[in-house]
Amino acid sequence: MKWLTYSVILAILLSPACSTGQKAPAPNESHEAEAAKRERQQYQEKIEAKLRELDQEIDALKAKTAKQGKAAGKQLNQQMAELDQKREVAHQELEKLKNSSQEAWQDMKAGIDAAMDDLGTAYKRAASHFK
Repeated sequence: MKWLTYSVILAILLSPACSTGQKAPAPNESHEAEAAKRERQQYQEKIEAKLRELDQEIDALKAKTAKQGKAAGKQLNQQMAELDQKREVAHQELEKLKNSSQEAWQDMKAGIDAAMDDLGTAYKRAASHFK
């Protein structure tokens, strides 16, 4: 009986979780980590899709502006320059997200959302000249 007890204790002490000094992850921790990864991936895909859509709309708007030439006016040209700048900021924020750690991406979400909102607003302002 003592031999069995010692064998069990020895097996516990020699298990990988104990021998490295690390505790084995709880099942919920692993599930939560996977859920967080999926949430990040879905968010990133949503932002990428929205940015692609806005890029296409901006390019179409630029083509309309180019057709107008000098008649486009100074205000529209300024808005198009602002639109390009906001587009660049949104792309930079997306790259930061892609290169961020799993733990840091939630902190970056507000900045990305703000950049996307700014870009959308700038697009609507510039597009209003063609309605």
